Amino acid sequence: MTEDIGRRLVEAIDEFAGTREGFRAAHAKGVCCEGTWTASAAAAKLTGAPHMQGGQVPALVRFSNAGSDPESADYRAEVFGMAVKFLLPDGRETDIVANNLPVFFVRDPEAFLALTKARRLNPKTRRPAPHRILAFVLTHPESARAIIYSARHLGTVPASRVETAYNGLHSFRWVDPAGTGRHLRYTLTPEAGVRVIARGEARTLGRDYLEQELTERLARGPAGFRLSLQLAAAGDRVNDPTKAWPQSRERVDAGRLEIERLVADPVADCERRVFDPTRVIDGIECSADLVLAARRAAYSVSIERRLAQKAE
Repeated sequence: MTEDIGRRLVEAIDEFAGTREGFRAAHAKGVCCEGTWTASAAAAKLTGAPHMQGGQVPALVRFSNAGSDPESADYRAEVFGMAVKFLLPDGRETDIVANNLPVFFVRDPEAFLALTKARRLNPKTRRPAPHRILAFVLTHPESARAIIYSARHLGTVPASRVETAYNGLHSFRWVDPAGTGRHLRYTLTPEAGVRVIARGEARTLGRDYLEQELTERLARGPAGFRLSLQLAAAGDRVNDPTKAWPQSRERVDAGRLEIERLVADPVADCERRVFDPTRVIDGIECSADLVLAARRAAYSVSIERRLAQKAE
């Protein structure tokens, strides 16, 4: 069943967006960086995970645009992603995957399939049909917040990949050395602050303005992010990525990620690798979020197909 839903998700994206051979089904356009992660003392109190015990841990970071076209213009993208792979000394890896939405569009993979069909483009206008989106929201009211948020922000895009906040959307259970677990969500907050610009202005900067800006910025010095943990309280929906938790929930600063440079070989060092939010490590557990589980299956199908296509 899990493998089947992964295949169906990738096929739905293929049908909607036309996945390019040899590239990711989603977030095909990306830029990869190397950096260093340093956990805070507060993080070590919440989990026994090895990369949260202090000390420096190498990290691989991939910034991306949602969509299946690796040559898409940055000023046209609607969702922007940031994925972090922590490279542990013993060869193990664990990942965080986030984007700039406050919540996700759906709470289960079947709803994602329905939304993908609803977003099919009109062949004449090359835009989604509003009545199909409305019909979807009427039958999936939990999706309204993400869709409304996206609609309200259609006129702006990030000024920089490192001036954007990225949310993990799914919850995870961190288990401390004593065996006590807490559900929480991730937010990666840029030390440079959050800044957006109008799409029209971004268009004048060029198709790849975000990569160009990142390249120039890192040439001047590193960029930093703080990892913030929002802790769930009793009654919070820990398995529903469409539901935001109250802003009053406790937050913990888990540490700092310093992004230092672009990777030397993007294909070998990054694009052949999978950034999977379900790749957790001792001290961190996945929640029972159905979308989270389905992502693992979809990533598995996508990477197997990409590697097979590259080998041909």
